[in-house]
Amino acid sequence: MKYGRMIAIVISAICIILLISSYLTWKSRIDYVKGDIKTIHSTQTELTEKKDVILPKKEESIVLSRTFVEDSIKNADEKVQELLLNRLDAGVKVQLLIVGSSSMEEGAPGYATILTNALTDTYGDFVETTVLPFNGTSKQFIEGMAEIAWEKGFDLVLMEPFTLNNNGVVVIEDEHRHIQAFEQKVLEEVPDAVVILQPSHPIFQANFYLVQIDSLEKFATRRGYPYINHWSAWPATNDPALKDLLTEDNSPNSEGAKAWALSLIHYFTGK
Repeated sequence: MKYGRMIAIVISAICIILLISSYLTWKSRIDYVKGDIKTIHSTQTELTEKKDVILPKKEESIVLSRTFVEDSIKNADEKVQELLLNRLDAGVKVQLLIVGSSSMEEGAPGYATILTNALTDTYGDFVETTVLPFNGTSKQFIEGMAEIAWEKGFDLVLMEPFTLNNNGVVVIEDEHRHIQAFEQKVLEEVPDAVVILQPSHPIFQANFYLVQIDSLEKFATRRGYPYINHWSAWPATNDPALKDLLTEDNSPNSEGAKAWALSLIHYFTGK
């Protein structure tokens, strides 16, 4: 009996050992699997974090190629194209001055604002624009031009020479002399600068004003000034449709400002 009891105890002990061994083996496998899951999760997190780090940053400025600029300025005069490309090749910004009557502000927004925005959209900070409206005649403007911020060194100047304001006040020949005096000051600051002329806006049933505008274009041709004839974007001065682009006091309204601006945008950006 004692011998049989001992055998039973031994068998029971062996069974207990086998059960413990099986449990430990199972737990080890479970821990191993959990460890793999944790490792995979950690690896995915690291990859995600690394991916976030290497995401490219959004460009803050437009990178311009010479080909792009050449195509954008294809409608501009040769002098203007040459200056812009020279500045691009030199890696310096172009300083553009828009100067003329207060009509550039009319239309909410005026043509100067619309043009400035289009230049920024096209060229980024390559072209920096200064807008200078003046409510007076060309004579008054020349007398006060010393107050202009010449230290900026304007490379390009888009000038509306106050022809409508001059009507009946400043004779044609004097207006032309004022243009030349202004250009001389521009060239003193930047010897290779270019002055571009454009006429004041059309008005309905214009009379002597048409003679002034015609004379301005001929003067520009004779003296070699680039000239932007934005009148082609407006109805003729004897067309009642022109009044739809002007206010009651003959200033450009929003549609007039857009028509004016589109001609300038076409010239400077090719759009």
